[in-house]
Amino acid sequence: MKNYRGIFSKMGEQLVEKYIEDLKKEIQEKGENPELLFKLGVCYVGVKQIDKAREVYKRLKEIDQTQAKEAFGYNLRGLDGKFCI
Repeated sequence: MKNYRGIFSKMGEQLVEKYIEDLKKEIQEKGENPELLFKLGVCYVGVKQIDKAREVYKRLKEIDQTQAKEAFGYNLRGLDGKFCI
């Protein structure tokens, strides 16, 4: 039962995946806005797509290093508490 996630967890993950698609569309339309990139990165971490979160972090870092540190310093920790980036 250790890895059991339950129906509500799966539903929540599907909502986050839908939100990811919405954010990607908005970024395409509006450009790489730091706030949108932050939200996208956090969503990727939430659905355990750490490699994609890293890519977003790198893009955000190119735009605004300070916000990248503030934004991802506390969000990109794996389940074991270690930094993913």
